[in-house]
Amino acid sequence: WCFFSFAEQAKTYKNEGNYYFQEKNYEKAVISYSEGLKKKCNDADLNAVLCTNRAVAQFYLGNYRSALSDAITARKLKPNHLKAIIRGALCHLELGHFPEAIVWCEEGLRIDSKEKKLLETRNKADRLKRAEQRDSRKAKLVERKEQSQKEALLKALKGRNIQLSLEPSKEEDEVSDGLAELSLDGFGSCSAYGAKVCLDENGHLTWPVLFLYPEYGQTDFIAAFHEESSSILKMKKEKERTR
Repeated sequence: WCFFSFAEQAKTYKNEGNYYFQEKNYEKAVISYSEGLKKKCNDADLNAVLCTNRAVAQFYLGNYRSALSDAITARKLKPNHLKAIIRGALCHLELGHFPEAIVWCEEGLRIDSKEKKLLETRNKADRLKRAEQRDSRKAKLVERKEQSQKEALLKALKGRNIQLSLEPSKEEDEVSDGLAELSLDGFGSCSAYGAKVCLDENGHLTWPVLFLYPEYGQTDFIAAFHEESSSILKMKKEKERTR
């Protein structure tokens, strides 16, 4: 008698949840399905349906992780429950878990090879996975290029005996040639143009230069001043003569 009592109560909450879901009151639907699950009846299929329905309601609320958790629980109760598999695949897709979404779709398609939602989700997940991998490769190439340019610039600065600040190492006993720890922070620019020192393809430096004219209360800013320009060489000679 108790078995049927708990099962009937769970079914009542399921029907109540379905009503709220149809009314698009997903919060109340989640509550009703949860109450049904609290009855802990011995009907695994019914509990799987309650979990799946709650997963759908959570999905519509944007609670994708909670929805996925319910879909996983539903599959434990009923491994071939197609609606739970579809919902889990959609949750993985929304969470950006594209390989997992594809796996779930493949598992569902072994049950029904013509399931339209699974075919669409698998295609979309595969397309997004490929795009993500492509973007990741591009980002790594850009990162390597920027690191190479930074190292070349640091070597050029060091080769000109330009004093650079040292960033403290995170590991006290870390062995380093010092190059990786050199900081370029002092070679940026506070100008609106974002000018900074850079190394051209011929190994020459170009500097942002600020000229001060205190007698006139004026300044001039040159964003890119080549180190081999005649003005720079003239200033070097003037400096040597005043020593």
